[in-house]
Amino acid sequence: MSADQTLLTKGIAAAKAGFKHTARELLTRVVRQNPQSEEGWLWLSAVLDTPQGRAYCLRQVLTINPGNRSAQLGLAALGKAQPAPSIIASPPPAAEQPTLPSLAVVPTPPPTPEPVAHQPAEPLPAASVRTTSQPAATLPLTRRPRFWQVVVGCLVVIALSLVALLAYASLSAPGGADQAAMLASMASPTVGPAGTLRPTFTSTPTPTPTPTWTPTPTPTFTPIPTDTPAPTLTPTPIPSLTPTPRPARRQSAATSAPAPQPRAPLPPLQWDGRLNLLGVRVERAAVAPGQPHWRLVEARWSDEKESGGKHSIYVEVRDPQGNRAVGQPVVVRWTGSSLNLPVEDRPPPDWGVNFPMYNTLGSYSVGVGGSPSDRVVGMGLGTPDAPAFTVHTCFYLVFRWVP
Repeated sequence: MSADQTLLTKGIAAAKAGFKHTARELLTRVVRQNPQSEEGWLWLSAVLDTPQGRAYCLRQVLTINPGNRSAQLGLAALGKAQPAPSIIASPPPAAEQPTLPSLAVVPTPPPTPEPVAHQPAEPLPAASVRTTSQPAATLPLTRRPRFWQVVVGCLVVIALSLVALLAYASLSAPGGADQAAMLASMASPTVGPAGTLRPTFTSTPTPTPTPTWTPTPTPTFTPIPTDTPAPTLTPTPIPSLTPTPRPARRQSAATSAPAPQPRAPLPPLQWDGRLNLLGVRVERAAVAPGQPHWRLVEARWSDEKESGGKHSIYVEVRDPQGNRAVGQPVVVRWTGSSLNLPVEDRPPPDWGVNFPMYNTLGSYSVGVGGSPSDRVVGMGLGTPDAPAFTVHTCFYLVFRWVP
């Protein structure tokens, strides 16, 4: 597999897993090294955030292959998803505007009085009434002709565009699940809904009734009886006895108690050093010295080449003599769940427990159930160079009972 093909495969895997930032970096390197990569331009358009960038990538795909159906559908979806242009109502020509009559009363100013004495003042002239026409430009916007027709037309266009976009997004494209997910991501940016926690209601504790005090009866005084002197006893003479010595064998039996046997040393741990690079570690059982428990004695890892396409955690559980403990439960835990798997009596070279992995590094932990046990944590798919990718790898664990 060439370097370009490897980058393309990793970029597609990152896009499917939802790591858009990593996918953009990998796919950008692909199209820079090989501008004629039709699949690289197509997947790069699916992880970009702006409609302009997506449209540019899809046009590059059509330049390379004009018959690419996915690129044609993607450009059509982007065209429908663009917002409708704003429509600004402008006044019609003056010739077509109707004239709205208005009455304007213009009063005539009174004349200046003459300084002549005894001259009657002239009466004020009557107010002149004239009819004027108000220009259409001074009318309010809502009273201009065809204003509401334009507003209703704009709303109809926007509603039809939204209906067409929703209908297109609800239909699945014939190109498969990957092509439908890619077209949906091109039509609208991916926004994850924020999870809402439901409130926890704490029940009001029931008040505990105060115990009723019961008076303790006063004890009745009982007089102490007078001691009666005991009769004097005449001692009986004891015959003289000769002590018999104890047998020597009893003394030897009492002094020859068996000494306690020293505790056997704990079995050593065979640890694959590559596990440290993966972030995998062992948590020893919290037991007192000398307390029996299940102890991890071997931990190995195999990379993608050594696994040969397998992606499992293999576990063996052995008794103190090294025999397989058939039926002993093995506990596998991951985020939000766990699983108990009994050790099965399988013929060699099969292991007693085979648990397939589907999550990346840091997802799984394994221990033996029923008694205190060591635990291996941080396992999952991936390599030290690509810890966030589902690269097929395997883990091999061996636990042994320490009495």
